[in-house]
Amino acid sequence: MIRQGLRRELQINQGDLLITLDQLMWASIALAAAGYLINDYYDQRADSINKPKKAPHILISHKIIFWSFWIGLNLCAIYLGFRIDGTVEDSNYGALFIVIGLMLFGYNLSKWSKFLIGPVMISGLVALNPVLAQDLALTLYAKAATSNSFEAVYDLFTPIGSWIWRIAFLGFLSNFIRELIKDIEDINGDQNAGRRTLPIVLGIERTAKITVAIGLILVLSLGVFVAMALSTSVPLGIHLTLALLLAIWMTYKSAKIERPSQAKSLSLTLKLLLILGLLSLFWL
Repeated sequence: MIRQGLRRELQINQGDLLITLDQLMWASIALAAAGYLINDYYDQRADSINKPKKAPHILISHKIIFWSFWIGLNLCAIYLGFRIDGTVEDSNYGALFIVIGLMLFGYNLSKWSKFLIGPVMISGLVALNPVLAQDLALTLYAKAATSNSFEAVYDLFTPIGSWIWRIAFLGFLSNFIRELIKDIEDINGDQNAGRRTLPIVLGIERTAKITVAIGLILVLSLGVFVAMALSTSVPLGIHLTLALLLAIWMTYKSAKIERPSQAKSLSLTLKLLLILGLLSLFWL
């Protein structure tokens, strides 16, 4: 009876959940767009060397339009955050999005920010998205549930929540590797612009070795998660197996990096790996 009542409550609350998750999704897109925009603005000198054939961003060439658009994106995300706060009790998404916007702006101001702070921060924000979505869903469902069915809600979300944390961890590792690969690819422009990235400070060879070490952690983690998934969900297990094979190939190729040009194809491969990780959420 509790389970049946819980299903009815979840259906009643489904509308609020979808609206709130949409707000989170669009806020994340707005913050990411603002982050990429401000990064392109401060990396104009480096990009002119790394990507000489790339046309200058139309917004960057008009400062008033650029800053208005950048502020607008951040304000949109913050507004959606406060809208979420109005739906979800005891949440502070509006304040969180203000902090994220300031972080994405501030890390461009120091030549040392891209040494480790940038890769860790960006990777952490990538991993944060599924965790926030889980938090919203659990909070809304728990709010709709009666005291008798709260335990059932918790039991329902516990296995899903565990997998979301695992996928967030994999997302952090994958994106961290991609940030290091991108730094190797862009070493010439970053060096000319005075940036102190990991490849500039430690060299390409040592950075490649660090990438391989993190790649091995990713491969081992995926191997464990594949074994766990196959015992509960075959589609999820197959999906993670594909990600495992891609991670093995990527780690092998990382060990072969000697020149910046060799990092470009790996950066695209890591994008595919991140997409695979995101799609695995559909099997939960």
